[in-house]
Amino acid sequence: MFRILVTSGLVLLITLVSNHISAQQTTPATKPFIVSPVVGDVIDQQEKATYSLFPYYSANNFVEARFVRLLTPDSTVQLRTLLRDGRTVLRPFTAAELAAVRTSISTRQQELARLSSSTPAADSVGRRFRVFLRTGTVFDGELTATQPTLLEFLTSDLGVVQVSRRNIIRLEELTSQTSWRQPDRFDIGNGNRMFFQPTARNLRRNEGSVQYISVFVVGLNYGLTNNLSMGAYASLIPGLGLDEQLFALTPKVSAKVSDKFYAGGGLLYLRGFGGSAGVFYGNTTFGSADNNFTAGLGYGFSDGDVNRSPVIQLGGQTRISRRVSLISENYILTNRNSGAFGLYGAKINWERTSLGLGAFYLFLYREEDDFFDTRSRVYSSYIFPLYIDFTFRFGKGSR
Repeated sequence: MFRILVTSGLVLLITLVSNHISAQQTTPATKPFIVSPVVGDVIDQQEKATYSLFPYYSANNFVEARFVRLLTPDSTVQLRTLLRDGRTVLRPFTAAELAAVRTSISTRQQELARLSSSTPAADSVGRRFRVFLRTGTVFDGELTATQPTLLEFLTSDLGVVQVSRRNIIRLEELTSQTSWRQPDRFDIGNGNRMFFQPTARNLRRNEGSVQYISVFVVGLNYGLTNNLSMGAYASLIPGLGLDEQLFALTPKVSAKVSDKFYAGGGLLYLRGFGGSAGVFYGNTTFGSADNNFTAGLGYGFSDGDVNRSPVIQLGGQTRISRRVSLISENYILTNRNSGAFGLYGAKINWERTSLGLGAFYLFLYREEDDFFDTRSRVYSSYIFPLYIDFTFRFGKGSR
């Protein structure tokens, strides 16, 4: 009996040792494999959620994961995932799957970098923001709390709204200017001009525009600072040589007096057809970029002679919908051959471009025996647009 027990024990011991040696021989050695330096060797719960990794594992059951490379001839990469139920799940990864993981991490890193520039700090609590979400939803609200992954806003229509940071595309702090624009309306520029008539608002620094006017004129304007811009225009009339074309410069300086009030001045210098002419002016503008009114005074000059009678400038624009703005710009002559002329019409807006369609009117009156006779002196193109411009905005200010 004793011999049988000893023999059985030896057999069991030999079996255990053999199995251990076999297991060591069948389990290849490994070394850590870092799929991205952003997450490092071990990928935890927060990194899984932040970079949208491993969707086949539930967030509630996930503890951590790490990639390893098997020291075998085929150098297989394996994901080893520790779950809350104690299991360690092994999953081989192909080169394409590893590339997809890297892309997911890189893309999310870029999104977080963009978001960090517009995400409010803790001291922004109490301020009002316009929130743009990935779903296309836009709303205004007061920031009431910040968390590592959430922002909380108090809105007038929806009450308290909590938004995941990862779902936010952009935040704009609401000032007296931006709050005038409805949440569903995109930026269409800084209101620096109507059709052609300048306002006292200026292009923003590093913002520019290219303008094509009635096919034969092209112009470029650029904001050197928030208060100083420069523009240049040239005609493209077929059949005329380069020295016969019209050329214009339009420098402008402006200053913000208050949130709604601006003052400025500038010059329109025109050269062509063997001579030069222009207007230097000063004006004021009241309102926002989308809705404003401008009044100004200018003096014309030609070949060195300055006109003693000023030209009165009046104009305004109002945005009536997401894409349409109504515009009227008017010039009143004050010399003895007085009159008025101008443009009225609309602009159709896109985020970086606009199409202006302006009808023209001319109102002339002459002096006869100490009274003004205006009969048969009104001309108009009615609704036919004699003025057509296409404007493309570019640069930092064009969002």
